Amino acid sequence: MATPNPVRVQQAQPATASQPQPQPQPLIPTDIFDAQSQRFYALSAIFMLQSVKLHNFLVYGMNTTSFLGWLVVDSTWILLLPLLRIPRLSPSWTTQIVLALTVWSLDTALFDHSPFTFSASMLIPSLPSMPSLLRTGGPDISTDERRVWAHDAVDSQKHLLGQHTVKLSPISTAHLNPAHLSFCLAPPHNEVLIPVLFNNSHPNSIVYSISALGDKSPSKTFTLQSKELSKIEQRWRDYFHDASLTKPGRTVPDSYDPEYENDDYNFGKNDQAASKKGSIGRILGSSEQPPKLPLSPLARQFYSRPLESTQSITHISVTRPGVVRLVEVKASDHSGFRISGSLEVLVVACPTARFEVPKDLPAPKARECAGTEKELAIVAEGVAPLKLNWHREINGRRESFVAEGIEGNPDASNLPLSQNITIPVALSLSSLGKHRFAIDSLIDGAGNYFEPSLRAVGSADHFARSVEVIGRSSATFRNCGLASPVDLKKGGEATLVLALSKGERLDNVKSVTVQYVPAMGFKASPYTKEYRPKTTADAELPIIVKQPGTYTIMSVDGHECSGDVMSPEVCKVVEQPLPTADVTLETLHECSGDVGVKASLVLHGTPPYTIFYTESKNREHAREQQRRISSARDEIVFQPESSGTYTYTFTHVSDKHYHKVPLTGEGRSIRKIVHPLASADFVRSHHSRNPESKASSQMNSCSGKTVEFQVDLRGTPPWSLKLQVAGPSGTEMIEKSDLTESRTRLSVDIPADVDAEGGMFQIDLVSVVDANRCERSLNVPGIPVNVQRLRPEVKFYSSDGQRHVTILEGQTASLPLRLTGLAPWSLTYRRTGDERTRSATLRNPNDFLNVEKEGEYELIDIRDANCPGLVVPMEKTYTVDWVPRPTAQFNVSAGLVAKNDSIIRPAVCEGTEDHAEIKLTGRPPFQISYAYHSESDKRSDTFTLSSVQSSARLQLRTSQGGHYRYQLLSVGDVSYPLKAGQLPQGGPIVKGQYLEQTVFTRPTAYFRTPSRLSYCVGDTLSSRHGHGDGGIVVLNGQAPFHLTVSIKNFANNHVVKKTVEVKEHAWKVDFSDYSLDTIGPTLVTIESMKDSSPCPEADPSNLLRSVWIDVAETAAVVPLDRKEDYCVGEPISLQLEGTPPWTVHYSFNGKVRDATSSFSKFSRVAVEPGTFKVLTIAHQRNMCQTQLENLSMRVHQIPSARVSQGRSVEDNIREGDQATIKFELLGTPPFTFTYQRTELMTPEKRGKPLQVLETHTVSGVTSHTYSVSSSHEGTWTVTFIADKYCRYPTNPPDSTLEAA
Repeated sequence: MATPNPVRVQQAQPATASQPQPQPQPLIPTDIFDAQSQRFYALSAIFMLQSVKLHNFLVYGMNTTSFLGWLVVDSTWILLLPLLRIPRLSPSWTTQIVLALTVWSLDTALFDHSPFTFSASMLIPSLPSMPSLLRTGGPDISTDERRVWAHDAVDSQKHLLGQHTVKLSPISTAHLNPAHLSFCLAPPHNEVLIPVLFNNSHPNSIVYSISALGDKSPSKTFTLQSKELSKIEQRWRDYFHDASLTKPGRTVPDSYDPEYENDDYNFGKNDQAASKKGSIGRILGSSEQPPKLPLSPLARQFYSRPLESTQSITHISVTRPGVVRLVEVKASDHSGFRISGSLEVLVVACPTARFEVPKDLPAPKARECAGTEKELAIVAEGVAPLKLNWHREINGRRESFVAEGIEGNPDASNLPLSQNITIPVALSLSSLGKHRFAIDSLIDGAGNYFEPSLRAVGSADHFARSVEVIGRSSATFRNCGLASPVDLKKGGEATLVLALSKGERLDNVKSVTVQYVPAMGFKASPYTKEYRPKTTADAELPIIVKQPGTYTIMSVDGHECSGDVMSPEVCKVVEQPLPTADVTLETLHECSGDVGVKASLVLHGTPPYTIFYTESKNREHAREQQRRISSARDEIVFQPESSGTYTYTFTHVSDKHYHKVPLTGEGRSIRKIVHPLASADFVRSHHSRNPESKASSQMNSCSGKTVEFQVDLRGTPPWSLKLQVAGPSGTEMIEKSDLTESRTRLSVDIPADVDAEGGMFQIDLVSVVDANRCERSLNVPGIPVNVQRLRPEVKFYSSDGQRHVTILEGQTASLPLRLTGLAPWSLTYRRTGDERTRSATLRNPNDFLNVEKEGEYELIDIRDANCPGLVVPMEKTYTVDWVPRPTAQFNVSAGLVAKNDSIIRPAVCEGTEDHAEIKLTGRPPFQISYAYHSESDKRSDTFTLSSVQSSARLQLRTSQGGHYRYQLLSVGDVSYPLKAGQLPQGGPIVKGQYLEQTVFTRPTAYFRTPSRLSYCVGDTLSSRHGHGDGGIVVLNGQAPFHLTVSIKNFANNHVVKKTVEVKEHAWKVDFSDYSLDTIGPTLVTIESMKDSSPCPEADPSNLLRSVWIDVAETAAVVPLDRKEDYCVGEPISLQLEGTPPWTVHYSFNGKVRDATSSFSKFSRVAVEPGTFKVLTIAHQRNMCQTQLENLSMRVHQIPSARVSQGRSVEDNIREGDQATIKFELLGTPPFTFTYQRTELMTPEKRGKPLQVLETHTVSGVTSHTYSVSSSHEGTWTVTFIADKYCRYPTNPPDSTLEAA
C-alpha cells in the first residue's frame, strides 16, 4: 500500500516523545462521524452479517451455493475493513489472516456438506432438524382432547441411513425413414441411402432385412457395424453434396478426421469436440465439391430442418429392390433401441420414360408432310399406377398433357413391381411448322419422381422428338385450259407455263408428269414425259411444245411429299392456219349511178385482222393504207369526195398470229371512174344501233345445229336480206326473202366444222332489197357466235380416291371441287336424306363446298357463265362424318346396380384404399369431370382426372367415415377437350354415371378421464361409489363391442388379460373376479377392441388407453412409543397406516372418543394414569375401517433402517425398466417403516427444499430386509421405522412432507 498503516507502524516501532509519527486520517472525516461512531457502525455491520449467516444455516441447512457465497462476503469485509482506517479498528495483515481463517472455518463447518470436511452437525446433531422444529413446535393433544406440552424425544441420524437415487434415461428409439421419403434405384450408382432417425443414443450396430418384391422366399438379413455406418455417411455426403444445405445441431469437420467420425450423431455428448471442429457445420461437407445427385423437395426439407439435441441421423445402404425392414438396433452398451414409426420402406427401380417407335411403324422424319398420320410410343417403366406429364409445342405454342392412373399388367397391379407400359401418342400433323413432343416427368405409384433433366441417361432423342411439318407441293397450267387454249403457229413452237407452288413452309416441286394426246387429224404419237424445274427456287416451269393437241398434268412429286394437281390440269394447244382474204371489188351504184367502189372482204384466220391496201388517184403515187377489222367479213366503201379515176389494190393481211401475209390471186385491184337506199342491222344488247358503231355483242351456243338472232329492217317491206356465215374454213351466203316484220327473228345453220369441234363463227348482213327493188349493201358489225361443245364439268376431288372426311361436331368441312368451264359456276347439291336441294356460287376452278352437317353429299347440277354442265358420275358424292363424342361410365365391376341406376360400391373401412374403374370411349387422352357429395358433412366438390387409356381409375375418398355419392359430370378427349375455367361441356355421359359407397368409421376405445382410482388391499376390481367418471371407458363404433383389457400389478409384475362384451357406448371397469391383493400401483390398459363392423380398430396412439389404480394397505395403527410404564406427560404416539384422512375411535379410562387425523402420526399425551385403547380406525374417506385390540407398549432400543446398506447409491435405468430399492431393517420384528421419494437434486435447486413426490408406509414386515421395485425417478429414503416395541423418530413426521 502506498500509505503506511498507522497500526502497523505502532506495532513495529512504538512512538517516542522525541520522534512523533503522524497519524493517518480515517477515510470518512471525523467531522462527519467521530471515531467511536465509526467503530460502532463497523462492528454492528459485522455482527449483522454473522446473524444473517446463522439464519441462513438454520433455514436452508448445508448447501454449496451458500458456502461459496459466504466465503466471498466474509473475504470482502475483511479486506475492506483496513481501507476505512478507523482508529483502533484497523487490523494488521497477520490479524487479517487469522480473522480470515477463523471465518472461513466457520463457513465450512456450517455449509460445506463434503464428507472430507468438518461439519457443524458433528457437534450439534439436532441442528439439521432445527428448521422443522422451529416451524412445527407446539403442545400435543392429551387423551381428553386437550392441548398439552410433551417432552422432547431423543432423535439421532444414525437410525435412518443411506439413500437410493433412481435416474431415468430416456428410451432410445430408432425411426426408419422418418420423413416418409420415396426411394428408387437409378444408374449409375444403383444405391439408395435410407435415413434412420435415432433419439437419446447413437447406434453401434444396425440389423435390417430385405424382402424381394413379389417373391415369397425368405428375406435376407444384413448387419452394419459402426465402421460401416461411418463409410455410408461419408458416401452420403459424396452423393448429395449441396453447399446450400445445412443442418443445425450437426457438426461436420472441414477436413475428415477419424477422431470425429461420429460427431454428427453424438448431440450434447462431445461439446468440446464440436467447438474444436466448428459449432455448426454443413451436413454435406465442403462447398467446393460439385453436386452429384439431386435431392427431392421433400428430402431437402427434411435434411434442412434442425434436429433436437438428442437426435441423430444414420443411413443404411440398399442396392437392390425390395421391402426394407429394421430388425434390431444396438447401442455401444449393448442396449436395444425401440423401433418406432415406419415399419418398412419400399425400394424399387426408378421410373423412366422415353420415346420409342414401334417396329411396325416407321420413325418420324425430321420433316413430314401435312396431313400425314403418325404415331409415337412413350415407353414408361415403373411401379403402377404411373402419372405422365408431357407437352407438345407447335411453332412455339406449348400445350401440356397429363396422363394419370396408367396401369400395365392387371395381374401385377397389387405387387410393387416395375412394369414396362407402352403409351401410344397420335401425331396430328395438320398445322405447318415445327412440332416438338417432349416428356416432362413421370411419377410412379411409390411416389418416385423421374425428370429427364435430372436422371436421364441416354440421348436427347429418347425424351423429345421434333418434326417439321411442310405443305405439299402443287402444279397447274397458267393461262391455259380447255376453254382458253394456247395457239401454235405453223412450223413454230409454243410455251406452256406450269405454275409451281412456293412458300416458306411448302415442299418444293421435284418433277411434274405431263401426258400428251395429239389433236384430231394431226398425225403424231401420244407420250408421257416428266419435267423438272432447274432450281428449287423456280416458281414456274416452262414447257416448249411444237405439236397441237391436249397436254394433261398427271402427277406432281415434291422432294419430300407427293404433290397435288390443281385445276386447270389440262391445256389444249391449237395450230392456227395462215390468214387469207377474199376480196371482191365492185362499183358502188345506187340506182342512179356509180358513186364509189365497194370492197367486200372475207377474212380467214384468227381475228382481229389488219388489211393492207393502196389507193391512187389519176395515176398519182399510190398511198398505202391499212384497216383493222375485228370480224371475218368487212366492207370498205370508197366514196371519194371528188370525181376522178381511182385505183384500189389490196396487198397484205394480218391476223392475231401472223403479220402481213401477202395476198395472191386475181380481183385484188379495181380501177373506176367515180362520178350517189333500204338498210338493216342486228338487234344488239347494250350497244348502239348506229351502223357505224364498232361494238358487237357475242352470242353463245351450247347445243343444237342452228343459232337464232334478231334483225331490225328499215325501208318499205317486204324485204330481202342477204346474210353471210363465215367460219374458220369457209363462208356461206344465205338469202332471206319476203320479210315483212321490221324486227324479225332469223336462224342460220352452224358450220359443220365448228359444230363438231366448237369454236367461233360470224354472221354478217350483206345487203338488203326493199320493195323498190333497189338493193343496198350493208356495212354493219357482224355478230360473233361462240359455239361451246365442251360442256362444263364438276366433281369432288381426292388425291387418294377416298372422298371422305371426318370433322369435329360443330366444325365446317371444306369439300374440294374441280370445275371446268368459265366462271362463275352455279352448283346445285343436296345431302342424302334431305328433300330440299341447296345451291352455291363458285368462282374458282379449285373451289370448296363448305358444309357443317354429317352425311353423304351429292352433286346434282352445274352451270358455268354460258352453258349448263355435267356432273362426273363416279365422283359426285363425298361423305362427311363426325368424330364421335367421348363417353364415360362406371364399370359394371365397380358394384351392384340399384333401382335408381346408381352403382352401389361395397362398403370399406375408414382409411382403406379403394378405387372404381371408369370405362371410356373416344380418343385418348381423356379428361373426366366428376363431383362427389358427402352426406355426413353435406359437402360437395368437383374434380377432374386424366387418363391415356380406355379406362380410368377413380380414387375413392375413404379417409373419413360416411356415405359418399360420386357423379360423372362430363368427359373430354383429344377431339372434344374440357375447357379450363368453364363449366363441363364435354361428351355425353351414358347410363352408369352415379356411384355410391359407405365408409365405416373405425372403432375406438379410451378412458374418459385420467383420474386415478383408489382401492384397499383385498378389494375386488369393481365399480365403486365415489370414483365419478374415473374408470369409464368410452366406446365409439357399432355395438356390441368386444373389449380386451390387461391388468398389470407393478408389485409383482403380474399381468392378467380379460375380455368383455359391451353393448353400450360407455362401460365402467368392473372385474369382480379380480382381487387387489398387493399394495402399490396397478395399471389397467385397453389392449384392443372390436365392434360389429369388419373394420379394425383405429390408431390408439393419441388416445387415453390406460388408467392407474392406487391400492393402499388396510387401515392400521402401529404404536410408536410402546412401553410397559408411561410417565405422565410422555406422549403416546401411534403410526396410522393407510391413506389419509383417518378416523380414530379410542377410549381412555372407559371414556370413548373420536378423532380425525390427516397425518400418519397419531399422538396423545397421557396426563393421568389409565388405559388407552384404540377401538377402530378407518382411512380412504372412512372406506377402509379396521377393528383394533388393546395396545401394550414397552421401552426398547430405537430401531434403525438403512437404504442400500447405509450408502448413497445412484442407479440409472431406462424408461420402462424398474430399479430395486433394498431396505435393511435393524430391530425386533415385526417392522413398520415409512419411506418417501423426493425429486432429484439439480444445480438450479441447490439451497432449496426438495419436493416429496410420494410417501408409503409398510407394516408387518417380519424379515430384516425389504425390497421395493419402481420405474419412477427420484431419491428414496426412510423417514420412519418402528419395530415390535419402539419407533423412530419419536417426534411426529413433518406435516409439510406428509402433505406433499
